[in-house]
Amino acid sequence: MLALSIAALAFGAAPAAHAAEQVLTYRTAPVTLPGYFTVINTVRAPSPQVDGYVTGISAVVVDTAGNEVPYTDVMLHHVVIVNASRPDVTCSNYTNIDGQHYPFAPERFYAEGEERYAMALPGGYGYPNKGSDFWGMVYMLMNHHATPQTVAVQYTIHYVTDQQLTPVRPYWLDVKNCKGDPVFDVPGTGGPGSTYSQSADFKVNEPGRIVAVGGHVHGGGVSLNLTNATCGQSLFTSWPTWGLKTPLPVLHETGPAHTSSFTSADGIPFSAGDTLRLTATYDDSLPHTRVMGIMIAYVAPGAAAGCATVPPLQLDLGQPGPPPLVPQPLATTPTGPQKDTSTAWVGNYQFSQPRVVIKAGTRFRWRFLGPEIHDVTLAAGPVGFSSPYLTKGKSFSYKFTKPGTYKLYCSLHPVAMTQIVVVR
Repeated sequence: MLALSIAALAFGAAPAAHAAEQVLTYRTAPVTLPGYFTVINTVRAPSPQVDGYVTGISAVVVDTAGNEVPYTDVMLHHVVIVNASRPDVTCSNYTNIDGQHYPFAPERFYAEGEERYAMALPGGYGYPNKGSDFWGMVYMLMNHHATPQTVAVQYTIHYVTDQQLTPVRPYWLDVKNCKGDPVFDVPGTGGPGSTYSQSADFKVNEPGRIVAVGGHVHGGGVSLNLTNATCGQSLFTSWPTWGLKTPLPVLHETGPAHTSSFTSADGIPFSAGDTLRLTATYDDSLPHTRVMGIMIAYVAPGAAAGCATVPPLQLDLGQPGPPPLVPQPLATTPTGPQKDTSTAWVGNYQFSQPRVVIKAGTRFRWRFLGPEIHDVTLAAGPVGFSSPYLTKGKSFSYKFTKPGTYKLYCSLHPVAMTQIVVVR
């Protein structure tokens, strides 16, 4: 994404109806996903070549004929579209999934995951775009079949030209902001009915009004709450709706089918210097690994007084409810002799020690081989944990303090790469 940014700088609910609005459809180049693989890719995203305003966006996965692919075949874990010609509002630097640090972060202005959020701004508002702007996309797709699947990401834009709209600026609010892999782990040790939360604060340097919001959580998510911490005012809570069918074999914990969002022509006001706080809350009765807490707020900059009454919001509420609480099984059960060891290597799409037994208090170390990125992630067990994505020459360790059976896998290659660690 940094390369896209440098190139750009060097070279220069249904959406509300708007006058002179066009509906434009773009598609990435096809990508072939090997069987049961997850592919993460960064590509240039075609964009409108004339100045105007984006008033709505949605994305789907399509096959080579342009037909939408069901999520049970290929799942769109997430897609993020950025404008690499502008800096991000909430992030001045960025750490890629490989751990490399960059001093510039492109403006993140749209995203969706399993909840299939479609950006739809209220009438009269638009995200400004120049025909010379350079867009990029990061997508994460999972193949739920044993055979390769060739697909593309297709996105539809509602675009207004030859009309002046009130411009909005995207505020990307993320409890693990400025990371290519903004995840955290819920330990799952709190007992029935318990919850676990992570928060992040964002001090704003200009006044404005929030006119639309969308949210993103993973399996086990309870809520996303946005507050004005300066005055202790709750602004909006996004609730997940559950009910997505889990494809078999189970390759990951299923996320929500919907998260509640809102639009508001009046907008929720805040003042310059106010602190916006995002809190992601998850169930803590079971482990939930590699989860996220993200909210994108579309802000109309301009004179506004924070801590005022929240205006009426046009809600896309969904059907909120508690998350399903089912331990995630391994897609394949590892075989072979059980080894008493505290080290293993990870690479070539396998764990070198698929079955391990150790004593409580042992620190286990995984060494990574080969150019492909892998991770170590708990599917089910006494305590949730995961590693970053790692490649050749890197290592990760974890101290097993709680006895029990830990079912582990690589979240990118969940069928080929599994491991069981028994802690006595």
